Amino acid sequence: MKIKLFTVLMGALVITGAFAAVANAQQKKQSAAYTIEVGGSTSVTPLMERFAKAYESVRSNVRVNINGTGSGDGINNTGKLYQIGMSSRDLTPVEQGSGYREVTIAIDGIAVIVNTGNPVGNLTVEQIRSIYTGEITDWGKVPGSSRTGRIAVVSREAGSGTRGAFEEIVGFQNKLVAGANESTSTGAIIATIAGNPDAIGYISLGSVNNTVKALAIGGVEASSANVVNGTYKIARPFIVLTGSNVHAESTAFVDWMLGSAGQAIVKEGNWIPVKQ
Repeated sequence: MKIKLFTVLMGALVITGAFAAVANAQQKKQSAAYTIEVGGSTSVTPLMERFAKAYESVRSNVRVNINGTGSGDGINNTGKLYQIGMSSRDLTPVEQGSGYREVTIAIDGIAVIVNTGNPVGNLTVEQIRSIYTGEITDWGKVPGSSRTGRIAVVSREAGSGTRGAFEEIVGFQNKLVAGANESTSTGAIIATIAGNPDAIGYISLGSVNNTVKALAIGGVEASSANVVNGTYKIARPFIVLTGSNVHAESTAFVDWMLGSAGQAIVKEGNWIPVKQ
């Protein structure tokens, strides 16, 4: 009789344990109830990755999935593939008419970069324009340069927010020199410049690392402080977009980016906060 009672009790415990395991699994599933799909600018992506890591640590029921696909894709697929789109350029009038909510989350300088072995440390906007349009093709033709060699021009691909902003600010829209290396990401440009002493490119100021050298522009150092005080002129907004069908969790995430925690992350990453 004792053996039968023991068997019954053990069976009950197993069943109870099974039900508890199922309930626990369901609870965990419910606790991670929503994934925010984010896509667009590869320049905004490093900042968004920092946002996501910090936000997930305080909102355990939310996951942020980030797709670095370019500003054009982020704008066009806001409210479709993505709850939140990312753009590193201002929207065109047509895009502005699409009913998006636009929020500037940071200001970013665009750094013109060369190989660390290149002795050139400063260029004017006019010289940069001449290099990117093919008027200057050799480092020996750059005033003040002690280097010679054909300049390897590196740009972002068509549709890139960084490219659109850079061409507009420097003043050579649709005049990129034939044969330029058109890279599809910030990382690809950094790798190309780091591996080619004759190359020149441009990336987000916040993405500059010690494998490349950022040039001064017109004698002004490429720094966050100089973007803020207005002396460094090559700068643009980092924008996030939401559509009319945005989920409440996505709206809360965007609002958090503009709060003190989000803007502190902007500042830590060498970008410019939009709110102090």
